[in-house]
Amino acid sequence: MTRFYAKRMAYFAVLLFLLTACDSDDDFMIDTDAEKVPEPPEEIEPVGYLAPLQLPDTIKLTYGEDFRGELPNEYQSMNVSFELQFHNENIEITSEKNLQKVLGMGIYIDAATNQLMVDSQELYPNNFSSSITGKRLPDAYKVTLTASSSPMYLPVSKTFFIKIAPARIQIEEMDNSMVIPFAYQMYKDSEAIAYHLSAPALNLENTQWQLHQNGRPDEKVILQENAVSFAENPGDPAQEAEWTYDLIASLERDGYALATRQFRVRFIPEIKFLYGMYYADLDLTILTNRLQIALHQDYQSPAPQIYPEKYKKSFSILSIEKDGTAFNNEENIITIDPETGRIKVAHNHSLTQGEYLIKVEAQTTTGLSFETNLTLVMSQPSEDDHEH
Repeated sequence: MTRFYAKRMAYFAVLLFLLTACDSDDDFMIDTDAEKVPEPPEEIEPVGYLAPLQLPDTIKLTYGEDFRGELPNEYQSMNVSFELQFHNENIEITSEKNLQKVLGMGIYIDAATNQLMVDSQELYPNNFSSSITGKRLPDAYKVTLTASSSPMYLPVSKTFFIKIAPARIQIEEMDNSMVIPFAYQMYKDSEAIAYHLSAPALNLENTQWQLHQNGRPDEKVILQENAVSFAENPGDPAQEAEWTYDLIASLERDGYALATRQFRVRFIPEIKFLYGMYYADLDLTILTNRLQIALHQDYQSPAPQIYPEKYKKSFSILSIEKDGTAFNNEENIITIDPETGRIKVAHNHSLTQGEYLIKVEAQTTTGLSFETNLTLVMSQPSEDDHEH
């Protein structure tokens, strides 16, 4: 009886242990409610390349000009992103900015217009050295533009160059259509003249005007703001020989030239223009600018004198007065030979007695003009021998 009872109690203990284990959260149990690991998404194969970037290999600009490069139209509906890379040495422009920063400001993508933009006034003309640091800009800016639209399309890239030439400064008192503008000035007017520099359409903020004198500077050229003038007694100390100042003006920002212009000012001795004679060796002037002539008859005056003669170019009549009152030369009786300056009076029956003051202008090869007067005193001849 005791053995039977003990055996039954052992079976009961084993059964109880098993039942207890089945109700517990033991690590041996399989959790059928565990979260399943998601499968990786199916990879999307690119269907091809984006449309190519149609940009020029080299973009050439003059400082002040902008460039707008059209990007493919389909980019606007394809969620395209852009990356610009600048390949030039990242030189320091100032303590606050370097070349990479400058290029990033001046070269960018305008998403609204779908264009590559180059704003030259945010950049600098190429291949100039800074007058402050001496560091030289590259002869071209090298840029790579990459367009991406993953995962549907493979990216496309375009590497191109940007070359910016300096703008041309205007000399307000000179003919700027010339490659090298120039002006003649007489020594006697040296302190009264000034030439003004301008750079139309350019932003002048944070810029400075500079002036370089080719040859040996003589400290006679003065730059004050944008005005170029001359000190007392420039050029030839004796003021007898021609003297040329060969000058280069520049507009700078951060020491780099934005615009330049070479121009020349040539000083010359005083030019004489008169009806009469001038003897240079004696500095003697004899005027024959008041002449008595016969009324109604043909007449031709002596030629005026230009000294030095090499400056002579052409002549014209500015006005005519008779006895102090404006004379209407509508019949063109009084004329001038534009090459010689001789005044001619045609045979006529309409002029009346009196003094005819003729104001004549001489244009010279220097671009300077001069005026003088010739008076013709017309009176009735003692014998009326003119033709009818």
